[in-house]
Order: sequence, then structure tokens, then C-alpha cells
Amino acid sequence: MKLKAVATVIVVGAGGMAVIAATGVWALSGGLYGCTRADEELAPTLASLSVLDAHPSRTQPEDERYSGCDEDDGFAYAGQNYRLTIPRADVLAFYRQAAAEDGWRLEGANPAPSPAPDGLAIDTSALCFEKPVAGTTAHLSVWFPGDLGDSPHEYGLEVTASHDGSAWC
Repeated sequence: MKLKAVATVIVVGAGGMAVIAATGVWALSGGLYGCTRADEELAPTLASLSVLDAHPSRTQPEDERYSGCDEDDGFAYAGQNYRLTIPRADVLAFYRQAAAEDGWRLEGANPAPSPAPDGLAIDTSALCFEKPVAGTTAHLSVWFPGDLGDSPHEYGLEVTASHDGSAWC
């Protein structure tokens, strides 16, 4: 009988260790932190959204479109930067119309956001829209790097989304 009890303890202990190890691997691979597989697969979908191609006729794309998954905050993103060759107000008016025509709903507007002096930039979106995309809520941001003291002759569009709701403008 003692041999059977010892064998049972060993089997149960080994099973418990396997569960703990599997949980650790799951947590380190994005279960508790980072991007889920679903969000990693969402990034190319966001990059293909037609709103990222929309721009006023007198502006031109800068660099390549980018996309990926933010491991720190666990959301998918895609974006495109454009050369700012028209007044900021005209850019904002263009995207209010173009986004609405593409089914985006205006969530917030702050035409001239800027962080407090020596403060942390929390939201630099001049316009923020939302729309259902691939089973989750996507957020479209129109922003100007010049608001952060960088690239005054550029503006950007960025779409973020996450299946767990952790994305924002």
C-alpha cells in the first residue's frame, strides 16, 4: 500500500508542476502581458483599411505604412504619415468628412492638443474616431508630431484595436 501512495503523490506532484510550468509559459508568451495571437493577426487588417490611404490632394505620403502590435500595451496598430502642405484646419476638416464617409464615428476632438510644459503627453489626437473592425472596436487618430515638438511639417493617421479592449486613440 505504501508504494501505491508514494506513486500517487509523485504523479499528482508531477501533474501539478506541469500545470504550473504551462501557466508560466502562457503568461510569458502574451497571456498576461503583450499581444495575443488574435491582435498580432489584426495588425495587417488594420494596415489595409482604406482610411489610411485617404488624404487631401495637396498632401503626400511620407515613408512607408507601418503596422504591428504594441507589446507593452497589447494592441494592434497601423498608420501612415503625410507631408503637411496645407493648413492644419483643412487637414482636420478633410478627415472629419472622409472618416464619416467611411463609417467612422467621431469620438473626440481636440484641434490643438499639447502636453503641459514638462508634462507627460497623454493624448495628442487632434481627432479621434471609432468603428467596428474585425470583431472589435478600432480607433482612428489624426495627430500632428509638431504638437510634441517633432516634425512640424507632418501629420499622421493611426488606427489601433485590441480584442481585449485595451486600445485607444
